[in-house]
Amino acid sequence: MVKSLSQVYVYGYGLEEKAAEMKVSIHEDNAGTLLLAQTLPPQFTPRSKWYHIETAWFREEIVKRGIKLMKVCTTDQLGDIFTKGLSKDVFQTLRRKLMGW
Repeated sequence: MVKSLSQVYVYGYGLEEKAAEMKVSIHEDNAGTLLLAQTLPPQFTPRSKWYHIETAWFREEIVKRGIKLMKVCTTDQLGDIFTKGLSKDVFQTLRRKLMGW
């Protein structure tokens, strides 16, 4: 999720007036990621303290830019078609959703 936001941040450089008009939402299917991203003030577990800097920056950007974090069901995560080996049925379902068939 941090990488997605950093790409929005880099590509938006120099377009501050446009960035104010943009409505950005991040769709995530990982409940732990959503919890870490939305928890204010930051609270960390023994595992999450190792990536404290990235999550602190991410939280600041969410608040500053008014970004919405949205929970998406794992079966509806369209990005999985590009990143995971899927069964034929799941692949065809996601392909239909992606192509609008």
